[in-house]
Amino acid sequence: MNSRVSDRAAQKIRCQEQGHEYATAQLVALGAPRPRPGGDPARWLAEALTAVGARNIRHRGVHRFLYRLGRTRREREEIELGLPELRPYPKRPDLERASRTAQS
Repeated sequence: MNSRVSDRAAQKIRCQEQGHEYATAQLVALGAPRPRPGGDPARWLAEALTAVGARNIRHRGVHRFLYRLGRTRREREEIELGLPELRPYPKRPDLERASRTAQS
């Protein structure tokens, strides 16, 4: 089962903000122990994430949009957008496969 606990949901649990009950219920449904009344929510969250086998996955970020700014069309067209052109990905032949093919 692929489930995700967002940073925001974790923060709601730590600070006991509105909506923390739902986020807590999601973790309990995945196998985390129920939080103890009066316990430290941050400590429970760490234990719960360990109990369900959670792991961090790097997120590459959200989409970014660029807009040309200028008072006139000419000013906007003079502005270059984006990153510089990248070189092609360096490709190397698979030497093991090439040697097997040559021997055949």
